[in-house]
Amino acid sequence: MSVRRAVVALVASLSFSCGGGPLPRETRASNARSDDPWLAGESCPADDHAPAPLPFEELAMGVGSPVFEGMTVRVHYVATAPDGTILHDSHNDGPPVEIIIGSTKTICGFQRSLVGMRPGGQRRVLVPWRLAFGEQGRTPDVPPKTDLVFVIDLYLPADAPSEHGSAPVNPIRGGVRRR
Repeated sequence: MSVRRAVVALVASLSFSCGGGPLPRETRASNARSDDPWLAGESCPADDHAPAPLPFEELAMGVGSPVFEGMTVRVHYVATAPDGTILHDSHNDGPPVEIIIGSTKTICGFQRSLVGMRPGGQRRVLVPWRLAFGEQGRTPDVPPKTDLVFVIDLYLPADAPSEHGSAPVNPIRGGVRRR
């Protein structure tokens, strides 16, 4: 392999692993949405002060301070069944969804999945059926007692500075293969 081809291959691999390629839309207060009927459900109980952590895998580490209950964040997500079947992809619905962690009427497991993430991060989380859509499921997409897997891209409002004083980092769309 020539030196030039080796350099091109190295740059391409670094570009991919460091999130190179086209960046998603910017997220600003003017282009987020606060409704997401697909995630509508019961918030976590108010008396649930020390919940057990949900199993997750960090696919991309974000930057800045971790988010916590009470913060307003913007997210995109892909929800799948444990077998990998895509149930919903919020990227297809337009701008990211705005959620106030702990108070938006969003299923409990999804809200818990956000706590501790950093802006620009991407996380895969297994949400047990009790913290998802419960015994009833969500017709027609989710059968009763179905665990869900979410791949979540976390944004913060654009007017919230990151730890380093710059605008929040936009996450890279990766981690889920779309067919």
